Amino acid sequence: MLDIYRYEVIDWDDPEMDCDPDTNNLLHCQQADHLGAQAELIVYEVFRGVWAEVQFRTQTAQYTVVGLALSSMWLLLLKDSHKRPDWLRPITGWPAEGPEIRQWEQATGETWKGQR
Repeated sequence: MLDIYRYEVIDWDDPEMDCDPDTNNLLHCQQADHLGAQAELIVYEVFRGVWAEVQFRTQTAQYTVVGLALSSMWLLLLKDSHKRPDWLRPITGWPAEGPEIRQWEQATGETWKGQR
């Protein structure tokens, strides 16, 4: 279970140190078929608002979270950072789909009125 309050920062890789989207989580998340150019803002807004941990089959993530950012629902895959245990590392993400949004609605008691 994700306890967001145990983390000090979100762990993004520096594109100047590693410019490969296969190994740099920021560049990976900024790809158009993932979170896009606003990846950092999306992660920030999801955790600033009403979010829920959801069930999602994954091989790399410890946590799967759905939340609202930039007027859309997003699915985020995250794990503890290898750099420090109090850093949370985004792995990837994309717009949430119907099953994930329904899990968010059930977990939060909220109703998503946007597009599915």
